[in-house]
Amino acid sequence: MLNIIHETKDIIIVNKPAGQLSQGAKGFDLDLVSEVMTYNASQGKPAYAAIINRLDRPVSGLVLIAKNKSAAAKYSTLMQKEGGFNKQYEALICGKLSESKGTFVDYLKKDGRTNTSAIVPADAAANDKEAKLSKLEYEVISYDEVKDITHVRIHLITGRHHQIRVQFASRRHPLVGDYKYATADCGMDNAVKAVAFKRNQIALCAVSLTIENETFRVTPEFSIG
Repeated sequence: MLNIIHETKDIIIVNKPAGQLSQGAKGFDLDLVSEVMTYNASQGKPAYAAIINRLDRPVSGLVLIAKNKSAAAKYSTLMQKEGGFNKQYEALICGKLSESKGTFVDYLKKDGRTNTSAIVPADAAANDKEAKLSKLEYEVISYDEVKDITHVRIHLITGRHHQIRVQFASRRHPLVGDYKYATADCGMDNAVKAVAFKRNQIALCAVSLTIENETFRVTPEFSIG
């Protein structure tokens, strides 16, 4: 069932659970866009749904979906602008960060064949049109010394493919449950055992979305305690 946070004639904001696809793929799992289209039709409205900020399948949180073509064009353009949306995330990461707050700036390049992204050195990125500037800010909420897990709040300034996952993992602090980017010696297995997880879930949630001076919030499905 859709967890609707906010709805107008033009948009709908939904709290997507971890494990659900944002958009359709091969298979029979009900993706979020199809679910919204069915909901719109049940309300006697056009069965149209255009996702604006897609979340990876194992990620939970707020997703903005346009209900008509004009709204889709408007909000897609807004999202492409730096600072167009204020997107806040919370995550659990392996290990303890050296600083309680900071900024990560990298160049990321997506590999469509493997559906992964990787950091490109700055000198090489200057000559690589596919390497995209990627920036986020983080702040530590808490650290559990026994579990060696840190709870962080993240302000996503740019929105690149797997950006949060790659930028933390590249600093040897992968998100709990994110084996795709974890290194062998990061303590992932112990971290996963310490947190109750569903199938197809990593410890990342889009907790806050500010659009046109209005902010919407949800609580993550996960916690250290």
